[in-house]
Amino acid sequence: MRRRFWLVAVVLLGLLAGPGWAAQEGQIQHDSGLPVQVVANQLQVDDVRGLFVFSGQVQARQDQATIYADKLTVFYQQQGSKRQIERVLAEGAVRIVQLDRVAYGERAEFFVAEARIELGGAPRVVQGENEVAGETIRLYLNERRSQVEGGSQQRVRALFVPEHGDAS
Repeated sequence: MRRRFWLVAVVLLGLLAGPGWAAQEGQIQHDSGLPVQVVANQLQVDDVRGLFVFSGQVQARQDQATIYADKLTVFYQQQGSKRQIERVLAEGAVRIVQLDRVAYGERAEFFVAEARIELGGAPRVVQGENEVAGETIRLYLNERRSQVEGGSQQRVRALFVPEHGDAS
């Protein structure tokens, strides 16, 4: 029973992700090279500052993950004729959905080189009946680990519901 508790905790904290995660027989892999489709009410491009700003009912989808937000800012560096994305910032009513896992917060920042997502603004991650919340949640995509921190606004809070086996 204790082992199952830790397995559920690790799965809940480690498997929720942002763009480009794909579940394959229990293994999570991040592939930032997959195409990203973004739908929004407005797009502003600023090549001088190196950013795209999508605003108004933003939906960004990559593989089996979708980010919903009020605003999505993509920061990039121009490298010759190509743009290299460095980080993505989602703000306002952020919801990241991947399969049966959902992350909520007011802010989510994806650091591409580090394959890391940082959630803030009353962040919480939900998978089925299981839930974890804190002041900041960091998801390390390629390392299959996460970190939840409490602070002055909110302590770390977790709910793990054991799976019930078939009694027959």
